[in-house]
Amino acid sequence: MIVFEHAVPAALIWTAAAVAAAGCAWTFRRYMPRRRGAWGIALARILFLALLAWCLFLPGRKTVLTRMLQPHFVVILDTSESMLLTPPGADSPARWETARAALALPWAEPMEAACTVDLYTLDADVSRTLPRDAAAGLEPAGTATRLRAGLRTIGTRYAGLNVAGALLLSDGLDTREAFDDWAAEERPFPIHTVRLEPEAVWEAEPELRVDTVDTPRRVTAGWQSELKAVVSGQGTGGRAVTVRLRRDGERLAETPVTLPAAGGSREVVFELNHPEVGVFTYRVSVPALPGEAHTNDNAYAVTVQVVTERNRLLYVEGPPRWESKYLTRALRANRQMTPLIFLRGPGGKFMTFGERGSMTADMLDAQLAYFKIVVLGDLDAGALGDARARNLVRFVETGGSLILLGGPDAWGPDGFAATPLQALLPVRPAGAPAVGGEFPVHLTDSGRAHPAFAGDAALWQDTPPVLSVFPDAAVKAGTRVLVTAETPDGAQPIIVTERYGQGRVAAVLTDSLWRWQLGTAPGPERPYQRFWDQLIAWMIPEEQEREGPRLDLVADREQVFLGEPVLLSARARDGGPALSAVACEMTRPDGRTAPYTMEAREIGTASGDAFAGYELAFSAEQPGLYTARAAATAAGGRIESDPVSFFVKPFTPETVPRPANETVLRAIAENSGGGYYETLEALNDALASLDTAGVEEQAAEYHTLWQHGLTIGALMALLIAGWALRKGMNLP
Repeated sequence: MIVFEHAVPAALIWTAAAVAAAGCAWTFRRYMPRRRGAWGIALARILFLALLAWCLFLPGRKTVLTRMLQPHFVVILDTSESMLLTPPGADSPARWETARAALALPWAEPMEAACTVDLYTLDADVSRTLPRDAAAGLEPAGTATRLRAGLRTIGTRYAGLNVAGALLLSDGLDTREAFDDWAAEERPFPIHTVRLEPEAVWEAEPELRVDTVDTPRRVTAGWQSELKAVVSGQGTGGRAVTVRLRRDGERLAETPVTLPAAGGSREVVFELNHPEVGVFTYRVSVPALPGEAHTNDNAYAVTVQVVTERNRLLYVEGPPRWESKYLTRALRANRQMTPLIFLRGPGGKFMTFGERGSMTADMLDAQLAYFKIVVLGDLDAGALGDARARNLVRFVETGGSLILLGGPDAWGPDGFAATPLQALLPVRPAGAPAVGGEFPVHLTDSGRAHPAFAGDAALWQDTPPVLSVFPDAAVKAGTRVLVTAETPDGAQPIIVTERYGQGRVAAVLTDSLWRWQLGTAPGPERPYQRFWDQLIAWMIPEEQEREGPRLDLVADREQVFLGEPVLLSARARDGGPALSAVACEMTRPDGRTAPYTMEAREIGTASGDAFAGYELAFSAEQPGLYTARAAATAAGGRIESDPVSFFVKPFTPETVPRPANETVLRAIAENSGGGYYETLEALNDALASLDTAGVEEQAAEYHTLWQHGLTIGALMALLIAGWALRKGMNLP
């Protein structure tokens, strides 16, 4: 099929060709002698013009190819240690053997002929793609199961692809999730599950445990906070269990909890008062049941640091927008801050949220002294004013913290950079309008080590993309790029921090960070709330910070199981002086302390800079609460970090004898459009009848004809023929 790809109107090409032909005819008639060779010259010229006109239409040959794309079929094999469990006293194979038998059923061979079968192993992480026959050499040795996170990861890998379905061979136990409601999440393709052990063969042995404890680790004196604990178990006989809370050994509260007779979990909430400054240890415990075999998981402890005074935050914003809506909610939900929020309403008047009193949005020096953090929204130079900007510069120089949330006006040519704030901006904005799209975000090495993104590393790997980027911002020397956005023009900084004077500055170069609120985890576990809580906690200035260098110590997790390492990293805060002789003092659950040497490591940043850091991989030898504090020599003096605590559970839940979670497996199948099967025979029949129709895909191939060598050669030959005939007739 011949196609023409010319952009010039066809009428214009025909007109030009006609004018050229007419011109040739007129000159031939007027000047060409009437000889036999003249007709050859005329023919060569006419053919040349005709071929040139054809080339101006840019002709090409289009070939449409149709091919059939095979669908994918995904096999997810649980390789955690719990797959080796067998019901006590029952004559039945381990779950692992049943799972391998499911892979050897007759459905597999025709499925591989009709589909691309991809095998993944899943425990704490998801493996790369494996062939189905690789399962023969696998062993279940994973010490944890992240079933929910693993299914999300695999679903993301197949976004936009034709997937006929998936087979999940797992016992449904997730060692990270305290409740089973996550299994009702929607899935991008049907997931089929199967029972791996006989029904009702497990006897409910007496067992109680405290699965996890969640509470703010840094609070303000005089405030209240919540401590939430998840208690699980079975064999209680329907009787209530007393859950006790102690602080530094002193009993604070207790509450009765009734667990389902067949086993289950309950959440317990305690209200905490913090009248004094200091570091306190809270311990949640449940009594051992008669006949309970494992009692070393009946308690869980955390530490809470209480700081000196109430922390107040000022947020000044332009007209309401999506970002201000979600940030207002996040600030009001933050228990470490007392926010005062000014939003510009109709007629330029400010609406306020919070305890305003006599406070205004003038940002005078006396007013700013009342706050520890100021957040500036989408304000241009006219709305902010030079007087407010100069006051804010002095506020940061003397130890305050400033968050530049920004927006189209603030990052435009007449925004922050056109005010005295330009002296402390961590970036030099290009003033260009925001670029829209859907841009995945990634933590830099500096971001992964930053307290704003501490805790659950998997949470930040599944952060929703942003919808806008203020491009071409030049990062200043000495700043730290924490988050970048992946755009067609390369990585663009999204969150940047720096130290200015005795204070801190953070800049957000997108007006769609609110998209992080759309994570699937519950409120505080969503990336948006977690980010703002942790960024604000890091930016709260402390009096001792203003007097000299500080040391940051971060643990990569707050809960581990015995035998698993904890990675502790230390660095001088905000690019401070070089450290030397960095040591980590570890306080064990029995109260004994031991020093450890931290190893030096260069940590690079997205801006091309590097800073000196130190790391320690620590493996606990006994369960319980550990508290670490780093100390180093810097600038001729000794500096120490705030204490960091983590709880070591006595053994991984993978080894706790318990039945497979049939509720989770059924919910995953039902909510994904798959099926849950009681027997391997039923599974085989269902997979053998699965619709594995492929998808037709059409691809077009284009080959230009006007750029072909024959076409160019013909044009040159016609020119040469005309010239040769003219010379043969002795014409000029």
